Amino acid sequence: MSHFNDSAATWDTPQKIQMMKTLAKAAIQSLQPLLSSNDKLDIIDFGCGTGLFGLEFADFARTITGIDTSEGMLAVFEEKTNGEDHIQGLLLDLEQTDALKSVPANLRADLILSAMAFHHLKQPDLVLGRLASLLAPGGAVAIVDLDEEDGTFHPDNEGMGVKHFGFAKAAVEQWAYSQNLKLQHQIIYDLAKSDRTYPIFLAVVTQH
Repeated sequence: MSHFNDSAATWDTPQKIQMMKTLAKAAIQSLQPLLSSNDKLDIIDFGCGTGLFGLEFADFARTITGIDTSEGMLAVFEEKTNGEDHIQGLLLDLEQTDALKSVPANLRADLILSAMAFHHLKQPDLVLGRLASLLAPGGAVAIVDLDEEDGTFHPDNEGMGVKHFGFAKAAVEQWAYSQNLKLQHQIIYDLAKSDRTYPIFLAVVTQH
């Protein structure tokens, strides 16, 4: 987590802000059936970082809980939301053994978001199952991440904690299958970077 702790204070560059606003807008459009058919939602933002993605959903939220493994990122997240009693940060590594025992007993979500975080996980299928266990009835996990790429998206994969060069649709389908979950998958944006485009997918996962 040293990369994220060291980078937290200067993380919110204009480019990152715009990228996350764009991805959130695309995700909100695709999630309209869930966002428009409910009252205000209890939302978890997994891998929240400084909140660039998850806080774009504030208008739909009764509560927002930002989960991250980086104390530095959570500090910035909480600075942004200081005074907002319905928004809180939670330091938690869901890949750790018995991680769910550290989750507050009353923490349940109608919508769990995650943007550009799953490619940093060693065991994305395991984490998906643990996130799904936190869903309220009728809830969904919405993952936004890179489609499978050739490793050129990040300038320093090892230094930036990258564990996967994006994910093919078949890999995401296997996660859902292994956790007995339903999946809807679509490409929602083609991100231009360094004279290339990188497809970004939205995977919406629900209980059977």
